[in-house]
Amino acid sequence: MKTKKGFATLLLLFSIAINGINLQAQEQDSITTENQLRKKLDSCEYILSNCQNRIDSLMSSLTLSENNNKELQNQLALQIKEIEHLGEQTRLLEQTIEKMEQEDRFNKEKQGIYNEAKAKEIAYLENQLKERDEALRTQKETAHRLAEEKERYTTMADSLKNSLNEAEKKIIKTNEELKYTQQRAREAEAKINAATAKKKKVVAIQGIALKSFRTPNWSIAPDKIEDGSIKYRIVNKNGGNVEFDYTAGASVMLWDLTKKGKIMESDTVSTKLIDIKKFDQDFSYSLGLYVGFGGSNLFKNFYVGPSFKFMDFFHLSAGVNICEYEMLTGNFKEGDILPAGLSITDQISKEWKAKPFVSLSFDLDFISYIKK
Repeated sequence: MKTKKGFATLLLLFSIAINGINLQAQEQDSITTENQLRKKLDSCEYILSNCQNRIDSLMSSLTLSENNNKELQNQLALQIKEIEHLGEQTRLLEQTIEKMEQEDRFNKEKQGIYNEAKAKEIAYLENQLKERDEALRTQKETAHRLAEEKERYTTMADSLKNSLNEAEKKIIKTNEELKYTQQRAREAEAKINAATAKKKKVVAIQGIALKSFRTPNWSIAPDKIEDGSIKYRIVNKNGGNVEFDYTAGASVMLWDLTKKGKIMESDTVSTKLIDIKKFDQDFSYSLGLYVGFGGSNLFKNFYVGPSFKFMDFFHLSAGVNICEYEMLTGNFKEGDILPAGLSITDQISKEWKAKPFVSLSFDLDFISYIKK
């Protein structure tokens, strides 16, 4: 009887030792797994900063985290089964102790010689029960820690998913901004091509003209003559022989004087910017006919003459200005005394005159290009 009980006790101790070794190995594996997962988390955080280039790596890390989570769930289920098994063994031990106590009471009545041995055996079993309770408590703590790790890894996986979604949103936003920038670049290229086109036949221009006849502004001024009386003389408030005028019109190209350049019409803006050297650009030159209007009354002030285009956007014109002026009628001229009873307005009539002019104008496309 004692031999069987001793053998059972040895088996029980061996089982407890094996379980303790397994628990230590599982704790070490859990610590190692935790360190590995922390390193992977750092790698994931670094990968997220690269957004689009490392999305595949983020997905693999997320999949690995989910696999580790499943492994932890399996380990937790195994620990729960072991806890249940330990509880069952504890109940068996309690039943054994109760049975042995009953036998002890029975033997005390019949055999007092075995009392001390039975008491030692009961004490030994109680110590084993305490050790088993301690092992059970350790298993519960391990299970609690595994549950916390599971929750942490679940949170980590959710965080990785959110970070991945944010990265995808940033990539979509960047793609939209890139499309908008490309559209703006195409529009700018079209404007530059339109502004720098060297083969336009008709060009709208505006500028300043210098004509050799100034528009008169007739008036009268009081003047004291020799007999002491005051007379009114005819005066022109606009003195001088030249006048500047704002002009707007069109230049029609008749002869293209531009030499053949290295830049083709099909070249892109970036190619042009690379091929053109700073102080060695290919400009267009041409001769044409200029027709324009000037002054406040456009339909009574005309400019006609040849035009020379240089440096793509500038036009130098010279020709005839045909304009309607207010001139003195009859025999009156500037400096004459206006007889009493006459008005200066009655002595003015409108006449057309043709006078030479010189003008410098700018291409309207060039002005809009400068604004951009």
